[in-house]
Amino acid sequence: MSDDRTTSAKLRDACIELVAESGTKAATARAVAERAGVSLGLIRHHFGSMGELLAACDLHVAELVRSRKAEAVAQGAGLDALGAVRATGSGHIMGYLAMRLGDDAEGINRLVDVMITDAEGYIRASVDAGMMSPSDDERARAAMLTLYALGSLSLHQHLQRHFDLDIRSTNLSAEPGFARYLRVQMEIFSGLIEPSLRDQYASAIDQLSEEDA
Repeated sequence: MSDDRTTSAKLRDACIELVAESGTKAATARAVAERAGVSLGLIRHHFGSMGELLAACDLHVAELVRSRKAEAVAQGAGLDALGAVRATGSGHIMGYLAMRLGDDAEGINRLVDVMITDAEGYIRASVDAGMMSPSDDERARAAMLTLYALGSLSLHQHLQRHFDLDIRSTNLSAEPGFARYLRVQMEIFSGLIEPSLRDQYASAIDQLSEEDA
């Protein structure tokens, strides 16, 4: 049984890596089996089909995101809808989502809905703590912030061209354009943040810019 779980995990992780690197079409049964170092027939044995394997990958990513909610909250996920994804510590997860978000898949729909619901909770906690201004429609605000963030992930190559920053990175603060990215984020979302906290953020960004200069 343990070997079965290990093989399943190898196949799942290989599939996630291939999608992250080259998109869903690159994750053929043969390519996944070769990446995992197992025989082709084991995909059918463990998952039944490539469609079921991709569904398992979607579910695994959703579970990883949800299991890292606490870390995401600690990083201020009220304004960073990708915080829970980045907190997984896996660059492949960010890349997987970047390639997979445009696919019409039930698992991806579920994941987006989960992220919106989680963001709603983060934002409500931030409002209760006096960090963010309240909204008449918290669900809509959570949905817009999440979709905005996921849209930037889908267009990661253009964000990198314009800001010298790879949004898929698990170490975002090390990216050359990080300070500039933060500054424009602050300008766009300044109305959501309480003034005293906004001043603290602005000061921290200024310091970061000086360190990078």
